[in-house]
Amino acid sequence: MAPRGPCPFLFLTPILLAAGLAQIIRPADSYQKFVSEHVDFPKTRPPSGQSYCDHMMRRLSQNTGVCKLTHTFIHAPTSQLRAICTSGGGRCNQYNGCDSIAAYPLTTCLVRSPPRPPSCVYRGIPQTRRIRVACNRGLPVRFLRVL
Repeated sequence: MAPRGPCPFLFLTPILLAAGLAQIIRPADSYQKFVSEHVDFPKTRPPSGQSYCDHMMRRLSQNTGVCKLTHTFIHAPTSQLRAICTSGGGRCNQYNGCDSIAAYPLTTCLVRSPPRPPSCVYRGIPQTRRIRVACNRGLPVRFLRVL
């Protein structure tokens, strides 16, 4: 004989609703993370005696204890970057990877080898290039690569 008690489906419904809401809310959070990690407009001026990449990478990876090998900063307004996820500003594939039509000013920071945490030293490569981003609901949520 099965034990009597509340139906387990009554408890499952709120969990499924919460998971669904998390998926709805997440794109905005992912967009904000993309902006905070990759967009630097206007371009930051580092403190005297510090290179741009050393300053930005220290800010980005505070207290991680590792040297990130490479990272790209985009020096363009977010309105231009949002356009990549539309037919007017980008070309998207079936996996939501969108290539920008326009080229953007970038700085790619590369760690000098060998990396020595916590004193990571970077060199910067300034360039103006097209980029590929992952889009979700019309917003860029992840930087994929320089084209």
